[in-house]
Amino acid sequence: MSEEEKDLNETMEAIDPEEYKKMLQQPKEQDHSDLEDIITPIEVKSTRHLQIQQEQLEKEKAKENAAKNAHTAVNEVYDWFESLLMAVVFIVLLFTFIIRVNTVDGGSMTPTLQNGQKLVVTDLFYTPSYNDIVIIQAAKLDGGKPIVKRIIGLPGDTVMIDFEAGLVYRNGEQLPVETKEGYLFEDGHKINSYTNRNIEMLSKTEYTVPENCYFVLGDNRNGSKDSRAFSSIGFVDGNYIAGRAIFSLFPFSTFGTV
Repeated sequence: MSEEEKDLNETMEAIDPEEYKKMLQQPKEQDHSDLEDIITPIEVKSTRHLQIQQEQLEKEKAKENAAKNAHTAVNEVYDWFESLLMAVVFIVLLFTFIIRVNTVDGGSMTPTLQNGQKLVVTDLFYTPSYNDIVIIQAAKLDGGKPIVKRIIGLPGDTVMIDFEAGLVYRNGEQLPVETKEGYLFEDGHKINSYTNRNIEMLSKTEYTVPENCYFVLGDNRNGSKDSRAFSSIGFVDGNYIAGRAIFSLFPFSTFGTV
């Protein structure tokens, strides 16, 4: 017999058989007092009040969004009107102080400009130069109406015209004349014909352009009243130059830079 079996027999001999039977027959009872103390009744509530609360929150949120959208729409309209007003003010200031629109009256500048043509004119940072197309306006010049001419001579220049040959000289040099693409060009710009009309100017006689004055001609050389007409226009005071024509607006066939 092994040592373990000996120990088990000794243990069984030490237990009273009757007591052992009673112990086996006694019903087992469990003490649930501690568990009852821990577990508390669960109160079951309805979820309807939660749904009502959710609906109220959604309604309030919808009202807030509607108010926010209305405020945004009002702001957009206000911003639109503000932008429109600023644009109008800008255009007014632009056309009052920086640029103006003038209409060509007559055919003195053909073939470059046509009667009724709309020109954008500016005098911003402008210093007159050769071949510029300018708007001239003064009460004593040609009845005070705006006239459109091209600058040929600057202050201090000498100008002479050979009316028989139709050639213009500046500071002793003839302005180059050439024919191309069916047009007559003088000093790089179109003219309608040679300069044969003298008006009040003597042929082959040099004239000196006075200080702060300019000698101007129309591109329609034999159909223009300009600096050759000493009694009505003559040398143009620089203060009478309203600005330089930089752009053609109308007719649309002429739309672009001048």
